[in-house]
Amino acid sequence: MEFGNIRGIARTTAIIIVAAIIIIAAIAAVAYLYLLPEEKKVLGKILHTHGYRGSTSEVLRASGFLDGVTGKPLPPNKGKVIEFEVVPVEQEYPTHMVDLDVDTPYIGYVPLGIYNPWDELNRYAFEWYCGDVLGWDYKVAWPDADIKKQNDMTEALIEEGVDALVVCPLDSVANAKIADLAEEAGIPLVLFGIDMYHRWPLAFVQRDDYESGWYCGKYVLDELKEKYPGEDIQVGINVPIVDVGNSWDAVAEYPYVRAAMEANPDIVAVFEVMGGFQEAWVSAAEDLGWSEQKMEDIIAADVDFFPVNLDGYERGTQDYCRMMPTGGYMTATCLEILKQFWKLGPEGLPKMGETFTVEDYVPELGIDATVEPEGFAPLQWYEHTKWGVVGYTIRPATCGSDYTPWVLIPDRVVTEADYQEDFIYWNWPIWGYPH
Repeated sequence: MEFGNIRGIARTTAIIIVAAIIIIAAIAAVAYLYLLPEEKKVLGKILHTHGYRGSTSEVLRASGFLDGVTGKPLPPNKGKVIEFEVVPVEQEYPTHMVDLDVDTPYIGYVPLGIYNPWDELNRYAFEWYCGDVLGWDYKVAWPDADIKKQNDMTEALIEEGVDALVVCPLDSVANAKIADLAEEAGIPLVLFGIDMYHRWPLAFVQRDDYESGWYCGKYVLDELKEKYPGEDIQVGINVPIVDVGNSWDAVAEYPYVRAAMEANPDIVAVFEVMGGFQEAWVSAAEDLGWSEQKMEDIIAADVDFFPVNLDGYERGTQDYCRMMPTGGYMTATCLEILKQFWKLGPEGLPKMGETFTVEDYVPELGIDATVEPEGFAPLQWYEHTKWGVVGYTIRPATCGSDYTPWVLIPDRVVTEADYQEDFIYWNWPIWGYPH
């Protein structure tokens, strides 16, 4: 065979091979596109406003919401009455005791110091119950939401000679130093609102933040299903989440909330991690020129409840809230736990696995105690079957675990149907913001 013919055959063969490759590639591309799952259209987005991420309380709220809004079931251990294995632990207790028949206790009170209605009402309730009802001495250390300042001010209180501490830590890790200081001094420490990673606290008094977030998430998911009938709602896919925020200061977070809303005008739901964020997103919507109807159509769920949320119900920009316990339900309980410890020692403390009742653990609680001159009793619903505290299993604390009994103070569900009811703290004729 001549050389030229060989080259011709080779060229023809190469052309055939290249053509075959192109055809195969084209078929593969078409098949790939055909088999590719259909891209889901975005129905709308959820604005998730986040609180300070150094607090387990805020992290639990956020994680609960995400689980609820994505359809995950509520864990069984979130029930009112639960069973669990009680783990015996070797616990050291405070050595500093007060003879209540002889001496007047001096209590150091250290809240978050964030100047919002919840923190302010807790302080008012503490001062009323500690000073007016119990007749004890106290000093309030207001740390201005500064983690280091909270540690330093607590240390100063201990040096001043307080007999016990009632604290809501800002940071579950960094402010665990408070427990170190209390343990070194041998004085009792009771926590409310936010737990800390330490074994020293006698008790932790707070709602279940995860559960509260989960119910908010479930509410939003149910409303989305009703809003888009026939659609397969998949949060994170056809309903993406826009996450913004890292503090309890809604004013400071406002620019970021506004920027997130400007970049995502298709927001259809908002999860407000505290009351102030209702005002933040509504103000941002107004600033961006969103219509009143668009704002009313947004599904707004809040894991907290402030006076601005009351305003939201009036205006139509609030749909569902889980009202954070306050108004004495936590601070009065903390003080009564201290009282029982000083009277009975460790035997007087809440016991893991038992049911929390007034009779067993806070028998001298001033349920009928009144604030004068109004004559209003802030704790009157304490044993109420729907809005009350009793009947919950005492369980391991979120951070203190088996060392710290958790007295669960339930939050109160608030909807358009009941936001004007008397059990709402902000409707009370004392302390707060009467409506």
